[in-house]
Amino acid sequence: MALRHAMLVITRTVFDLVQIPGQEPLVVTRDTGDEAARLWWDVPGRAAAAGVFERTGASWDQRLAEWQAATQVQVGKERLHDGGPRVDVARISFPDGTDGVVDPAAAHDYITEEFRARFPQPTVAAQFADWRDTVQVAELRTWTGWLFNGAERMPVNIGLPVAEFGYPIREVLGCLDRLAADGWQIVHVSEDRTGHLDGWVSRPDGEPSSEPGVTVVRYLLSGPA
Repeated sequence: MALRHAMLVITRTVFDLVQIPGQEPLVVTRDTGDEAARLWWDVPGRAAAAGVFERTGASWDQRLAEWQAATQVQVGKERLHDGGPRVDVARISFPDGTDGVVDPAAAHDYITEEFRARFPQPTVAAQFADWRDTVQVAELRTWTGWLFNGAERMPVNIGLPVAEFGYPIREVLGCLDRLAADGWQIVHVSEDRTGHLDGWVSRPDGEPSSEPGVTVVRYLLSGPA
């Protein structure tokens, strides 16, 4: 009977884990967590982060209302220039101790404009910054599996086990059992090891790994052609 061969490779891998409040964590390529967070914000995130918009906008509106309420307006006649005529003016005393003089008809707009100048209304960038502060990007040290079958390279699901707990033998045995059900048998097993933190080996995706101990395990498989 003709046989075909494949290689199951189990390797240590480091991902970025993007933790967004209220969402399932995103597992992305190492050093791409910040970009993944921005992309999530740009696509589904704007709707999901509506609460951030509302809180930010409501907070600014509340501060404006408090500023307006604490601002004192006295309307009367004053000479705005020495020797000039007495005219109707509104003297504005702001909560921060500053003041100004305007036409009474423009008093309300003047108060709002002065508040905007001191406390600019939140922009989209500022709202993103507020939301981004709620997102955490952590390092996920784990194991991944790849099946090399001829010209095909396919990921196999072993559940992203935590690398610090050693080789994920239970998850790998489960993967091998699934492959055995498809007719694959183990012909040979080899492994790469490094005994110190500065040792580097290459993973199937070309990225290096620096974990001590076993770093890569290869299972040569055979099955019916």
